[in-house]
Amino acid sequence: DTGAITHHIGPDIDAERDFLIGDLTNAGMLASTSEIAGIGATKTGRNGGGDPYFTDGKAVIGVLKPLP
Repeated sequence: DTGAITHHIGPDIDAERDFLIGDLTNAGMLASTSEIAGIGATKTGRNGGGDPYFTDGKAVIGVLKPLP
């Protein structure tokens, strides 16, 4: 326990990443995206609150379009 106020997370980090990038893309909000190596893959991760997670370890950088 970190003592910090937090929330529970869903374990499939990659699905959340893909949903967010997909949603922003479909809304026309992204100028570009780039995939980079992230922290590395894990099947047995746990966040600071103890919630389990798994990931392929990749990160996607989304550049937002400027507002008019």
